Amino acid sequence: MIKSAVMNNKSLNYFDDAAGYYHKNAAVQKEVADRLIASLKPWQDILPPGPIIELGCGTGFVSKAIQQLFEQRELIFTDSAPNMVETCRRNIGKSRNISFETLDAEQIPVDKPTYAMSISSFSAQWFSDPAYTLGQWIEVTKAGGLLLAAFPGNECFPEWKRHAEALGLPFTANPLPDTEEMVVKLSSGSTQVDYYEDTITQQFKRAGDFFRHLKKIGAGRQLHGRHLTAKEMRLLIDYWNEQANGKVTVSWHVVFLAVKKNMV
Repeated sequence: MIKSAVMNNKSLNYFDDAAGYYHKNAAVQKEVADRLIASLKPWQDILPPGPIIELGCGTGFVSKAIQQLFEQRELIFTDSAPNMVETCRRNIGKSRNISFETLDAEQIPVDKPTYAMSISSFSAQWFSDPAYTLGQWIEVTKAGGLLLAAFPGNECFPEWKRHAEALGLPFTANPLPDTEEMVVKLSSGSTQVDYYEDTITQQFKRAGDFFRHLKKIGAGRQLHGRHLTAKEMRLLIDYWNEQANGKVTVSWHVVFLAVKKNMV
């Protein structure tokens, strides 16, 4: 059993509050989870013995598929938000081989290779240093094991950025991981890194619906930089609506990353 540790992060309460809304409305996150699981299947039968741990289980999009693919493995589903963990527990149900833990993924609970696989979908972007933290999880992965992650990359939301710049306003989306930096930092003599990038689009009737959606799934809190004033936000939303002509498109830059730890 993992010793619990709660993330000391101001965004934590936002995800706790979002647990009830998230499962039915996080469409992009659900699509990414499905695609991450699909990318796992070729690795399914070649992982070394050992437990599988999920970092940032949320409400259980990835967890449910992991449960079905690895019925005989020890499975550990974790999240830093207690309400997300409890929602995942309810969605997955009880099983002798599954445990649910409140865990800050930046606080690695072991100091030696333990896991056959670590998997994370749409959580790495919340780490203070995503490449470093994922690198630490590779360190506690067994030889022949796998780190599998998906996260929004730094080319997300070009529409938002373009409209903000047209108005002379700062682009206030949270900084997101740089793909090239992540790949370089996670590549070493003991790992093999494969990655894939894609764009997923969402449609909203109005720009304000997009910002409310981010808030409701727990992702709407700005962590760095200057906040827009209420007047500036209204200006941005009105301008975006005018330019969109009734069809607001939002583009997510999504990165899928597989890091295999080589045999010694």
